[in-house]
Amino acid sequence: MRVAIFSEVYWPMVSGVALTLRRLSDGLQARGHEVRVYSGSYPLPPGADDRPDVHRSPSSPLFVAPEVHWCRPRLGDVVADLRRFRPDVVHLATEFPMGVAGLRAAQELRLPVIASAHTDYERYAASYGLQWAVLPGWHYLRWFYRHAHKVLAPTRVFEQFLQSRGVTHTGIWTRGINPDEFHPRFRSEAWRARFGLAPGDPLVLYAGRLAPEKNLPLLLDAWAALGPRRGRAQLVLVGDGMMAAGLRERGLPGVHLTGYLHGRELATAYASADLFAFPSTTETFGNVLLEAMGSGVASIAAAAGGVLDFAQDGENALLVAPDDAASLGAALERLVADRPLRARLAEGGRRVAAARSWDAIYARLLDDYAEAVAGRRKLLRAA
Repeated sequence: MRVAIFSEVYWPMVSGVALTLRRLSDGLQARGHEVRVYSGSYPLPPGADDRPDVHRSPSSPLFVAPEVHWCRPRLGDVVADLRRFRPDVVHLATEFPMGVAGLRAAQELRLPVIASAHTDYERYAASYGLQWAVLPGWHYLRWFYRHAHKVLAPTRVFEQFLQSRGVTHTGIWTRGINPDEFHPRFRSEAWRARFGLAPGDPLVLYAGRLAPEKNLPLLLDAWAALGPRRGRAQLVLVGDGMMAAGLRERGLPGVHLTGYLHGRELATAYASADLFAFPSTTETFGNVLLEAMGSGVASIAAAAGGVLDFAQDGENALLVAPDDAASLGAALERLVADRPLRARLAEGGRRVAAARSWDAIYARLLDDYAEAVAGRRKLLRAA
């Protein structure tokens, strides 16, 4: 199958959506399919070549989140490239200029369309003071999504939320994990020692963008409130974003920022931790939580959003009240002190990760693509 993907975010931009789409492209190509990704012109890392699967449109940093680019696709160029690629299906992964360009190009070439929903815009709006945009935003999103054969959500939780907002032609495209990429065997005492940790000292990890919607101030408030009760534990924040400078200026004791990590170094960071803390309430899935579980790390997560699709309190994680620093702090204190509980939760998390096969996930997604193709052919025959 030949698949065209349209997204505002893609490599080398770092986000859950960008990473999901890069893995999708790699996964489909490894299974013999052809993929073309239409995205923005993000600056490439020094000395790096661009991915051969991508078509770049002009773009510039978004004012509320500079790490995300606002694309300005030239529709004629997009249509010409899409015509040369000859896709069987168009997958719209974001809903803004690049997604609209993909929709218009698909309509011009009479191609079937699948959409996927990745972001809880209502919760994001609250994080950025944009609550006024929620109502008109949903009018727009319903218009956009109705052009797709199906709208795929990453979890049942978010699928139900979409349906409650009037998007009813939905399905599930969930997420998996590669055990060769995230595994406890990557644990490194040398990596831990960089933060002053001796063997047996607890390392608490957060991984993700350093952005308001991730609820990081809550985590730091809970950490600061623990004071001496955290003992020799250290908190390491892996990632970057608009909050990084402020977090460094705050200079809390025992808190370390690494910037973005990739590949084996990211796997080492996960596996070298004893506890993963994830206070975000905006997740439609929570890739980083699954990666921590696959790495054999006990986890704390806010009981909200898509993580509830696979995180079970007391079985593979401790779930805490959303937006509650006291609840998060109590869970941190408990797990820092209780090594047997950490081991039990880590074992439960490993079982969850092991059950999420990419082969089954991609097979289901390809079935959705094939269904969209068949539906389009039926419409064209009837026209």
